[in-house]
Amino acid sequence: MRTLLLLCLVPLAAWAAESPRDLLVRAIAAHGGAERLTEVRAEQVQMRGVHLVGANEVPFTNTITLHLPGRFKSVVRMGNATVTNLLDGDQAALLLDGKPQKLSLTQLGQLRQTLALNHTMRLVPLLRDKGVSLTPLGEYTIEGAAVVGIAVKRTGWPEVKLFFDKRTALLRASEQVLEAPGTAPIVQQARYSDHRDVGGYVRPGKITVYRDGKKAMHAVLTEAKRLERIDAAEFRIPAPATPK
Repeated sequence: MRTLLLLCLVPLAAWAAESPRDLLVRAIAAHGGAERLTEVRAEQVQMRGVHLVGANEVPFTNTITLHLPGRFKSVVRMGNATVTNLLDGDQAALLLDGKPQKLSLTQLGQLRQTLALNHTMRLVPLLRDKGVSLTPLGEYTIEGAAVVGIAVKRTGWPEVKLFFDKRTALLRASEQVLEAPGTAPIVQQARYSDHRDVGGYVRPGKITVYRDGKKAMHAVLTEAKRLERIDAAEFRIPAPATPK
């Protein structure tokens, strides 16, 4: 089964005539321009939403602190529990209510993929970085809107697929495969909507995540701000650190 179908993408009759590079140039302009996308290296984003666990919806809030290219912190609060994920270069950690937990290789890999996706969604690196190849995926529709897909391959990273609105060039969806040793790979897709100019550039205000075609999470952006300065202690890794 083609993984694109899990996103309910409906292929159109014709393939996109626009090259991936030309599409990215339009997309960069639509999201605020190369200068603005490049300037915001550090930011903090707050979201609220629900995780879908079986038939239940579990409310959560998430505060993400990002310092590109290699630092990521996510603080998720669900009920009385607080889960913190930290990534600082080659080091990573998982905390539950402030107490370090064992971090599996699977969790580490997914953390790195999350950071890589954030870097990719800045779009400018796709045209400037070495070791990046772009492959056209053609035209599809998402919920009635025509989109154009690009497969992004970067040296040392798994492939990421990006889908842009054909008319506006705004990012409408992404797709990547989450690898887990000893288990079947998980196809994770995200759909983006309600784009806003906030925190330094144009970004999605709503995100819905699917795993193997099943809705897993829906969230809305509540705040986004650019950080002029950031304390390295924000990303300090406590023991136990990255698994070996």
